[in-house]
Amino acid sequence: MKLYRFFVLGSIVVSLLNCGVIAEKKEDNTNLLTGLVALNALNVVDIPFEIVAAGKTGVNCGSEVSAIAGSSVSGSDGFYIRDARIYVHDVKYVLSDGTTVDANLIPDGKWQTSSVALLDFEDGTGDCSAEGSAEINKTVRTTKPTGNVTGLEFKIGVPYNLNHMTETTTSAPFNVTKMQWTWLNGFIFMRFDWKTTDSGSPILSTFHLGSSCTGTAPSVTCTYPNRPTIRVTNASGNNWTPSANPIYFDIQKLLDTTNTKSASIGMCMPGNTNAECAKVMARTGLVSNTGLSSGTHTAFYIKP
Repeated sequence: MKLYRFFVLGSIVVSLLNCGVIAEKKEDNTNLLTGLVALNALNVVDIPFEIVAAGKTGVNCGSEVSAIAGSSVSGSDGFYIRDARIYVHDVKYVLSDGTTVDANLIPDGKWQTSSVALLDFEDGTGDCSAEGSAEINKTVRTTKPTGNVTGLEFKIGVPYNLNHMTETTTSAPFNVTKMQWTWLNGFIFMRFDWKTTDSGSPILSTFHLGSSCTGTAPSVTCTYPNRPTIRVTNASGNNWTPSANPIYFDIQKLLDTTNTKSASIGMCMPGNTNAECAKVMARTGLVSNTGLSSGTHTAFYIKP
């Protein structure tokens, strides 16, 4: 039966090529074909990510978040998200003995290549309408690993060799204008924007993470790489089933102890010496004054 499926899919791929359906440039031709072959082998794992507040699901562009969390979001009882997108790369499965194996990403021509995936939690409605889009993606698709898997490791951001391409708009997932950071010669690795209404008038704040660089692509020097490594493991130590226990991105934990109902954070990004901003960076696993990974973080974890 498996052999039959292989020949059927092979015929489909050949037909698509002959018809010119697969016509993307550069690595995406090979990427898409590799993805189809991997799917044929039924050797696929979908890793779900969820944006939550204090561990509660249901966070979206149209909802007041503290009502979902059951408590204020770092002091705010009028908290609304405006954008939430994250690039991830260097994805690995964590095994029960603490070692890792590569999680080979399956390209889909839209959200991920063989090396980078874009997670998009906003849907372009409500307060996300100014910056967002209707399409969402909360899954990273990989080949199935061997061994006893207890968690996942990944880096936030885009690898150096892809972060400073001279053609940044040619193919997905690098063709998202709102994730391009032209004045720092690269991409926004992680974007989380929000609004609070506690004071009566809306206060808009942002957290944009990316490399701090100088020069012109592809000859760019980055003083602060700002690609934190995130490792999340099953709290019980048992084998991890991603479909039952997704990876949580918890905005309550990201912003914990910051004053979200004031303008004190403002535009939080690398190089900002604001103490409130430094707290947010630390929650993503960054050492703000070096741009290196600290090895500790609180904003990401596997659903308990």
